[in-house]
Amino acid sequence: MPVSKKSQSSPKKAPPLTLGAYVHALRTSAGMSLRALQVKTGISLSSLCRIERGGHVPSIQGNVEALDRLWQALGGDMDRMLYLSRRCPLCDGTGTLKEWKE
Repeated sequence: MPVSKKSQSSPKKAPPLTLGAYVHALRTSAGMSLRALQVKTGISLSSLCRIERGGHVPSIQGNVEALDRLWQALGGDMDRMLYLSRRCPLCDGTGTLKEWKE
């Protein structure tokens, strides 16, 4: 039986894991809304939205207490959360933007 071209295509490459993607995955798998996460953590809704969209939020990413509140609310792996908080693709986790190179 011939194999379709669709099954021969290469598998999709997963996007790089970011803090935002990790927080979003934990939150949605827990069935929690952003508003509920805001209430549990005390972190502003705008900051939570920005993180989930992949933006850099120094007040959270550089703040172990804020990361701990996220971890307490969502569970997951705290080591991964700490690691990802320092992996901002635009600023290397420093809060200072890198020069954009194409």
